[in-house]
Amino acid sequence: LNNRGKLGALQQDLIKFCVFCGVTKMRPTKYFKEPARVKLKMYKWSSVYVIILSLLLMQAFHNSLLLYWYDLVSLESNKTDQIMSITPLLNEELKVGEFQYDNRSICLSPERDTPWVFDSTCEEQSYLSTFSSTGPSRSCGFCGDNAAYLRELRDEISAKYEERCKDLLVYGAALGGKYDQWVRSKTFLGDHTLKLVKRHGTCFFLFVTDANDTGDLVSADGSQNLIVIDPARMPYKNNRRNTKVLKFNPGLLFPWVDRVIWQDAKLQRAEQQYGLPSDYLLHFNRTVQHFGTCSSFMGLPHHKYAVGRAPSVNFKAHCEEIIAAAKSRPTVSDDLDVVRTQCERVDERLNNYTAQESRSEVFDKAPLVDTAFIVYDMRTPDCRQFNGNMGCSLLDEIHCYSDRDQISFPVVVANSKLRLSPTLHKAGHEFRDRVYINENDVPMLHVSKRSCHWYYRSFSRCIAPEGEEVAAGDSNNENKDYIPASPPPEEKKEAGFRVAVVVAGTLQRFMLKSTIEHLIHPMMKSTNVRAVDYYVSLTTAKAEAFRSGLGYTNDMQPDPILPRSNTHDNINIEEFVRKEFENTYAKIGALHIQESIDIDSEPILKARREMAMAKYPNEDPDQGFPMFDSRSPEISKQTANANRNFLRMHLAIQHLWASAQKWEAEEGFQYDFVFFLR
Repeated sequence: LNNRGKLGALQQDLIKFCVFCGVTKMRPTKYFKEPARVKLKMYKWSSVYVIILSLLLMQAFHNSLLLYWYDLVSLESNKTDQIMSITPLLNEELKVGEFQYDNRSICLSPERDTPWVFDSTCEEQSYLSTFSSTGPSRSCGFCGDNAAYLRELRDEISAKYEERCKDLLVYGAALGGKYDQWVRSKTFLGDHTLKLVKRHGTCFFLFVTDANDTGDLVSADGSQNLIVIDPARMPYKNNRRNTKVLKFNPGLLFPWVDRVIWQDAKLQRAEQQYGLPSDYLLHFNRTVQHFGTCSSFMGLPHHKYAVGRAPSVNFKAHCEEIIAAAKSRPTVSDDLDVVRTQCERVDERLNNYTAQESRSEVFDKAPLVDTAFIVYDMRTPDCRQFNGNMGCSLLDEIHCYSDRDQISFPVVVANSKLRLSPTLHKAGHEFRDRVYINENDVPMLHVSKRSCHWYYRSFSRCIAPEGEEVAAGDSNNENKDYIPASPPPEEKKEAGFRVAVVVAGTLQRFMLKSTIEHLIHPMMKSTNVRAVDYYVSLTTAKAEAFRSGLGYTNDMQPDPILPRSNTHDNINIEEFVRKEFENTYAKIGALHIQESIDIDSEPILKARREMAMAKYPNEDPDQGFPMFDSRSPEISKQTANANRNFLRMHLAIQHLWASAQKWEAEEGFQYDFVFFLR
């Protein structure tokens, strides 16, 4: 029984069998108010029947019983007084703390019999699976005979690239014949990677299998160093599991690198236009450097590919979507039954976690992430240890359960005892960047706000929405060094115009639906337009309209497509706008929703007001600039209000134009046309 007195599904299966055999009248769906002690009341049967029943239970439900007892073992110490008595199998009651289990039997993975190859006995800094839920901690290292091949890979990469790739290394894996053909084709990545090479050199790596025996060691566009691996010498038969071995071992594969970024091969398809960074050092500065953490993950988006049609981002919906995706993509996992069982167990553990630890159901739920893009800071011993332990724990989960690491991630974070920073305990936290701290209040893990996900095609720009670069000293961690961004590369000119649309005004008058239908869609469908970037600044404070006396100006209604907001900064509306733009294939260049635009601090306007007050001390200083109309006191008042509105709008446009220019400089291009709208 879990802490809420509810039978787990595996236990329900056992009870259902007992009900079928007539052993007990207990209902599998029964809830108990007092979960501390439950006994199954047995009826008297012949010895033959008991023997047959015992054999059936031992054979048909061997694993279920072990999993059941293991669930009891894994409960916190304050729940260890729970006892289950099964008379025909045990002569006396079994105390949870005394039970010894076989970890290999508890594991569900189809490759659970594969030896654990990550021996750390020879490592100076040993990584442990301390955050895993599988039982006793394992160690992670490349020691021993079983890890000989992984050591060979590490040493080969180090000999070739350590000197020139020490500051930053970006890597991924494309294992299998389909990927091998792609990375060696002329369509691989395209213009984006040419920018990367010019800016960073060739410190980009892809692990490949060379299933087609091409022998190439460089991708078709020259951007990626191809590290050929022999699948037969990797730990697992399944390439998805072998990819995780590479994905969560940056400290073991590249112990000499300061900054490591993992990106899935699927993100690098040119036709997707996910908005990947072209300056990875700048992206590093905007994530782990800015928040002072050791690693950064992307939050799982509220998207059909992540949670189906669920009204919110939640663990159960994500699991259901993975299983549903298997109908059209059978390779989604090597065992869907294991996925189902793991999802059920993790969901139960996460619920137990918040209850047992007296934690908030809202703020202390473990985060859901997309692990296709991970930023690692490996410059300090503390960060190397944390990232190593996190990766080792995820590998232990994957070794024991399903090959879907995003299912394991929340339970690993929960077991790590990280908690959401108290400064982020506010409404709408799920829409924001989140920072998780340890027991000493040190930031360790950053989760980027989910509306910045690459599904919405503005990944790198959304991470720093105003285009500002993180300067030295911005981080709370003094031991982390800042590396400035490199000069932008020149973009190769392609057919079609690049267009920027710059819009400023109030949220009350923002017409999103008509903007998309009558402006963005027609441009994106035009053969003369290659790309459209949308820059918008919206204010929420009520400002008196120019012709407020006419009545209708005070009754403007917002676009009904926009959701209501219960947060001070309308962060949920920002996510909604980004999601609506996804299907247009246009990109959000900048999106600012704020209460008002501060014009009172602008030096030019302050000087202009001082001059007006000196000349006309009895008048409103904004009455005569930029418009002038003093036919009556009422008109003069309206004109002053209109002037302030004009100044706010044009100052917002100026800020947006600065963002557009920064993006041009960062990406090395220029817009062909710019629309300024209100």
